[in-house]
Amino acid sequence: MSEKEYVVSVNRGVDLAQLESELTASSGSGPIPNRSVDIANQRPISKRQTHFMLTVEEAQTLEADSRIAGVEEPVYNRDDITLERTATQVGDFTQTTSDTGSYVNWGLRRVNEETNIYGTGNTATGGYDYVLDGTGVDIVIQDSGIQAGHPEWEDADGNTRLQQLDWFTASGVSGSMPSGHYSDYHGHGTHVAGIAAGKTYGWGKGANIYAQKLSGLEGNSDPNGGITLDNCTDTLIAWHNAKTNGRPTIINMSWGYTRTYSQVTNGNYRGNGWGYSNDSTVYRDYGVGPWVFGNWKASIRLSSVDTQIQEMIDAGIIVCIASGNHYAKADVVSGNDYNNTVTGTVQGFNNITTPYHRGSSPFDDQAFMVGSITDSPLNGSQDEKRSTSVTGPGVNIWAPGHNIMSACSNTNVMGAQSYHLDSNYKQVNIGGTSMASPQVAGVASLYLQLNPKWNMDQLRAAIQADSKDVIYEPSSTDYDVTNALLGSGNRMLYNKFGVAQDGTVKNGMAVNNAAITLRK
Repeated sequence: MSEKEYVVSVNRGVDLAQLESELTASSGSGPIPNRSVDIANQRPISKRQTHFMLTVEEAQTLEADSRIAGVEEPVYNRDDITLERTATQVGDFTQTTSDTGSYVNWGLRRVNEETNIYGTGNTATGGYDYVLDGTGVDIVIQDSGIQAGHPEWEDADGNTRLQQLDWFTASGVSGSMPSGHYSDYHGHGTHVAGIAAGKTYGWGKGANIYAQKLSGLEGNSDPNGGITLDNCTDTLIAWHNAKTNGRPTIINMSWGYTRTYSQVTNGNYRGNGWGYSNDSTVYRDYGVGPWVFGNWKASIRLSSVDTQIQEMIDAGIIVCIASGNHYAKADVVSGNDYNNTVTGTVQGFNNITTPYHRGSSPFDDQAFMVGSITDSPLNGSQDEKRSTSVTGPGVNIWAPGHNIMSACSNTNVMGAQSYHLDSNYKQVNIGGTSMASPQVAGVASLYLQLNPKWNMDQLRAAIQADSKDVIYEPSSTDYDVTNALLGSGNRMLYNKFGVAQDGTVKNGMAVNNAAITLRK
């Protein structure tokens, strides 16, 4: 049988060089004896991944080795998986340059609120001023690009905080950047960056901003292209490791991999079969959710992608990931839900059975896996899960992600240029977990401004310890963690460095950080 390219990922602590030596020996040894296996792509930075040329049988044999985390065809060779931005709104955008009334980013107010009792999102009584601004922190937006020249990236002196970095040159990794890397022909990346660090409605108003335009997320009209996920990961880790200035690195990943079905007939979850039902909640419990365009979405977990997240975390990078908007229930890594299947119509072919997982890649238990709340609280006062947001044990923090006002590109926003062409760089509303994740990234930059040496575990523990409760499931008055949020951590993001409702600065920050002024 002919050979194909496979990504082989090893578990933490495994000697990848030893495995490579076994497989490439002249006579072959180890799990694939009697032949020398060719290396298709030997990653320059990764210590846990190599691309080998294998037959299907050899791939299966190698995956059974206890040292192996996964053996998969590279994503760029697969046409059954879609790379998607985790935003859902496609019309009825509000554009404004105003920072008053209903046009403020209500997420700023909500996250600064000390209590869970408040009015509707756009009339929340809390202010959106806060002490600290993320100075000394680097925030990387891995997305569709970031619009260069946008006034939202200006610092207090009018200088841009958007660092137009050539990732290959800066990291020392071999490769070349496509031209126009700092353009955004879709608008998603610019909007996400504005939430994390924009000067009007962002959190890290003093942080430096970096763009990684991920190949597959560019807008349809983008003539420049992006760089592969492998290169994104390798260059980011190498660049971060080479820093001598001690600046922490945060990466926001508001995207994920899914498989689309125009029809679902049945499935199998952990050995239990389930059949067609008109009750969509049944599908959601099993991890298959309805989509806004009438199709069904199943999360796809890829060990190769998840391994890259682990490598970034192990290098000391803070990772924030949008959990997704396909209603489904995301499991944790320990759930090991890699052997589930769903049967339906895929790309026009009927009765296709494919594997799926309840947590979509990118995914990691250590990272911030962010769910979204809506701006229309239950009963007018209690935080409510946004209906489309992924839930489940894999979600460990919640943040505002519905109708979030932020920067928009002057080229195109969310694939609808007739609606969203904006040559004046105005603000625009977009919704999704894509908008919730950068809220966490931005607040994380405030914590790291004070604690620049914190690792992923330390930062997540602190933010979760400071978080608020309670989040309600839509149309429910039960906030029990197991029932209402399907096992999710019931934690709502809270910025303890904000200004209280009475105008006073919380936690003594004005005294303890006298040189730091309020940012608005």
